Amino acid sequence: MICGKANRDQSLDEIREPGREIWLLGTDSREGADKYFELHGIKVGHKNTIYRLPDEVYEQGLPINNSISALLVYAWMQGYTDIAVVGSPMLATVEYQEQRPALAFVVGYLAGLGLKLSWDGMVENNDYGRDSQILS
Repeated sequence: MICGKANRDQSLDEIREPGREIWLLGTDSREGADKYFELHGIKVGHKNTIYRLPDEVYEQGLPINNSISALLVYAWMQGYTDIAVVGSPMLATVEYQEQRPALAFVVGYLAGLGLKLSWDGMVENNDYGRDSQILS
């Protein structure tokens, strides 16, 4: 389970599912995750924080431009085939508008390889290229 920071109001006990590891991103201060990843060079206080993924993650020819994409590829390379993403709705901000197409490509690519992915909080079937999603 890859957990973003949008659900910080929930404890890890509330989101933990039997048989799944919890990977926390960035500066999330909740204790009890199986692994912590901070890929932006910010030093955090968790002892088991991974600050750099193997180069092979980025050498797959995939458009990795955000932490979720990188962690999905890393998890796949580690043998994980059933991944849940929680606390990362990728709502319409300038940053996410730039990242979503690359993320969609990575998800589609990994799905083609057999990845089963669930995304808690993601708006389903939303056309991100229309109306209120476009910034003027």
